[in-house]
Amino acid sequence: MELKAIFFAALIWLPTTQASADTPPLDGHYYLTGAMEMGAELLLRKDGTFDAGVAYGSADGFAKGTWQVENNTVTLKSNTKPASNSDLSSLFQDLQLAIEPNCLAVDFGNGKACFRRQ
Repeated sequence: MELKAIFFAALIWLPTTQASADTPPLDGHYYLTGAMEMGAELLLRKDGTFDAGVAYGSADGFAKGTWQVENNTVTLKSNTKPASNSDLSSLFQDLQLAIEPNCLAVDFGNGKACFRRQ
């Protein structure tokens, strides 16, 4: 009985990394498309961690953190603190990506763009 309680408690604390049984695994390497003059990469790992990089003009940034899925949305939680005012790593703090067919959609404020798996 005690083992079941420990197992259940462990499940509660594990990151949720899939949208549902019908959704294919989301881990993989993604590239941003549809964002004018912006390039970005996103690596979602099976263990619930991510690495991301972005470049926009002369500004850029890199972030690491965790990701989870809830209500058909991937939420990134960055552990990286911006190094300067031109560091774009803060874009990945609490970033929400809508799960769409063949796309993790994001709106950076000027229209929708997509992270597509390569």
